[in-house]
Amino acid sequence: MKKELGEKGFTLIELSIVMIIIGLLIGAVLKGQAMIDDAKNKRLMNDLQGISAAYFTYYDRYNTLPGDDTSARGWGIGTGDGDGLIEGTIGPVPAGESQRAWRALRNAGLLAGDPATTGAAALPSHPFNGRYGVLNRNFGTAIGTRNFIQATGIPGRIAEIVDIKFDDGVYTSGTVQASAAYTTATVDLYYGL
Repeated sequence: MKKELGEKGFTLIELSIVMIIIGLLIGAVLKGQAMIDDAKNKRLMNDLQGISAAYFTYYDRYNTLPGDDTSARGWGIGTGDGDGLIEGTIGPVPAGESQRAWRALRNAGLLAGDPATTGAAALPSHPFNGRYGVLNRNFGTAIGTRNFIQATGIPGRIAEIVDIKFDDGVYTSGTVQASAAYTTATVDLYYGL
């Protein structure tokens, strides 16, 4: 028998080892991405609770809602109408009581940031590259019209996790709702106050 020179290749064992290494690398990358998403999700939930706490602390301190406050308090941010609803617009440029709410919370020392900041820059950003806003909406007949924190551009699967954690997990009911079904790529999340 004659052995041919120059024939080289990988054995099945070598190919198996390479495939195992590639599989481990892909698994590590996917696990790392899941950990990043989990950290962002936890920060989002902490932000929603923190903004909510600031909102209610302002109410406890001044007996009125931030932005809806009929007193200027010497902050130079204007006054609201005192009807209990935060009105105005959120985006792309916030206006009215919605804008004043952030400035009032910052002037009161309840949220970080420059209270003089106006426009879209006044809206805090969230970990999924969107912005928070404050406004009011009708949450349905069982709940009625309430003020809410809006988080724009949240991945649908993350918004569903938030809804399950804080409410009923259904995007059209309860005090946590969304602009579309959680199977949608991104949604705006409404966290009722």
